[in-house]
Amino acid sequence: MAPDEIFDLIVKADERLKYATGERAAQRREQARQLLQQAKTEAEAIGNEGLVAQADRRLADVAALPESGGDAGATPPS
Repeated sequence: MAPDEIFDLIVKADERLKYATGERAAQRREQARQLLQQAKTEAEAIGNEGLVAQADRRLADVAALPESGGDAGATPPS
């Protein structure tokens, strides 16, 4: 997978979180986590440490999100 395609996966994950509604926050969070894990795997496969680090950072952000749906539309911490 090309670096721009991997970056697109990261953007898609961010969009899942950004546009999540309260009742779908948990589902969107899991979708984002899966996209980010795929991005990390693909970045590792091509040896792109910058994209690996970015995916890791976003995965940590997703893990830090509250479980409740109240902050679903909030921007994850950077």
